[in-house]
Amino acid sequence: MINIDSFLSLFDHMSIMLWPRKVMTSKTKGQALINSKEELLKLIEEANALDCFLASHRTEDKVRGFLYVVFIDIDFENDLSKARKITNRILHYLEIKYEIKRPYVQFSGSKGYHIIIPIEPILVPSGLASDFLKFMQLKLSMGYCDPQLLGDIVRLIRIPNTYNSKALARGQDGLVRIIQEWNGERFDPGLLWEEYKLNKLEEELQKQNKKTFRLLWKPGNKIRPQIQELIRRAKEGFNLTHRQRLAILFELINNGYNDNEILEIFKNLPDFNERLTCYMIEHARKKGYKSFRTENIIKILQEG
Repeated sequence: MINIDSFLSLFDHMSIMLWPRKVMTSKTKGQALINSKEELLKLIEEANALDCFLASHRTEDKVRGFLYVVFIDIDFENDLSKARKITNRILHYLEIKYEIKRPYVQFSGSKGYHIIIPIEPILVPSGLASDFLKFMQLKLSMGYCDPQLLGDIVRLIRIPNTYNSKALARGQDGLVRIIQEWNGERFDPGLLWEEYKLNKLEEELQKQNKKTFRLLWKPGNKIRPQIQELIRRAKEGFNLTHRQRLAILFELINNGYNDNEILEIFKNLPDFNERLTCYMIEHARKKGYKSFRTENIIKILQEG
């Protein structure tokens, strides 16, 4: 009997329903929906362990926008050595950049490697789930993930200790081997979700190209997208928090905006006071305050 317990542990979380889930083998004639580990093992046995796959997420998860694993495929035609080197490079990058120390890794049985990163389950708007998954796959793989599977939420993954028929046809043993067991620690995708939303915001701001932002623009400035969003809110009369106002003020001062240009931004605030605003501008210039760090701006953007 094939041991698949370590593979199934990738889906072991109180909020994840493992079954029902789609599978496929060389004998199922397409995908089949099963309801238990026992059914899966029976199908694997009937197929003589040939071309056996399990879906990364359920169809219901896709509909909800519920994500809990990131599947990365490193595939180089006729260059397994390169695939192995890239996989090792990604594993080092994951540990240094994201503190992901031991994700699950397996040899595909043919020409590449699979890295599977279990994440803390996250529920995102269903219309953004596929795009966010693609974002994570590219970020976490340093851009090396096979483009054919980017954003595919219900992706079929080869089951370990089964066989790849394409490799067998080429005279290889074709065995899908576990290279590294998962250490049981799920990666928190929260910061990647915030980064993704900021990227979408920047894209939207660029599309809008509103007159308010054209008036603000100075050659060589570095107004970050989250500050542009706060400026938009100020121009539309939102009641910004104190720190949101300071974030705008410090950013504009450090990008060479004069007092009148800064006043123009704050004029539509519901409690605008020109004398007080002028005092704050003068005080900030004298003190030489620097712009807030991006990680702080991300938090400030959520206030109010």
